[in-house]
Amino acid sequence: MDDVKLTAVATALLVFVGLAQVVVLLAQRHQQRLDWAEMYRRRWIELGGDWATVVFLGRRASDYYQIAHHGSLQQLREAALNHSQRVVSSWAQASVRNVCGMLSDLCSRILQGDLRISDVYPIFGTELLRQGAPLRVLLDGNSGHLKCYGSNGPTEEERRHDNLRSEMTTWLVCHDGIRRRCLIMIDLLWAEAARLEDLPPSDLELAADRKLRTGHLNRFRLRNEALRLNGWWRWWHVWMLTRFLRFSEWRRFPRYRGLTKSRLKALNDDWMKRYLNS
Repeated sequence: MDDVKLTAVATALLVFVGLAQVVVLLAQRHQQRLDWAEMYRRRWIELGGDWATVVFLGRRASDYYQIAHHGSLQQLREAALNHSQRVVSSWAQASVRNVCGMLSDLCSRILQGDLRISDVYPIFGTELLRQGAPLRVLLDGNSGHLKCYGSNGPTEEERRHDNLRSEMTTWLVCHDGIRRRCLIMIDLLWAEAARLEDLPPSDLELAADRKLRTGHLNRFRLRNEALRLNGWWRWWHVWMLTRFLRFSEWRRFPRYRGLTKSRLKALNDDWMKRYLNS
């Protein structure tokens, strides 16, 4: 075998070895993502009680829609009623810290490219999104609509509950990085739910209308946070994540990602048929 053939064989072997190494590295990275996703799944299950507390804090004191069992809910109401503004409520702060800390950590993993939103979405499904309003109340501090008590004003329980909610909102304001990343995580999960059409059409339409005003702010927040974590050299990853949020917004151009009135109408008609036949 002459030198030319030996060189060709050696080159082919090097290419084959290089491709094999790439395949092995991709498989290892995929397995690592699965391991991380399983770790976060276990953590989320362990935080079930803390999540119920967060939902309780983000709603009215006597709100019907809760996820805590009756006995646990009564304990939460008693704890809120015994709350004093002179003493920090460690039980409430611990729940907010645990839940928001996990969501913030998970968001950082996604923004840095260690995990994909499709890896972690099955962990939460629509459970978190359907209860996302109470969490957003704590994160945004927009709780004015919860304080409509009429001419008689709030009861003592309602007043103490409002004070406790304000205390948790203040804690999140003081930990703004956690607060920002939690909001980004909710936006990413909502975009994935819209892409998979997992939520009721009415919810998707209502959110898309709201994002006509806030969509660019959500993308700006995600872009800044991703650049803060990664730097400009990961601009492609940052751009892809920012573009991903458009799945939950109205489609701007034909064949562009996003929601359409016709598709949501078809989904709503199908939902109504199943509802009437149930």
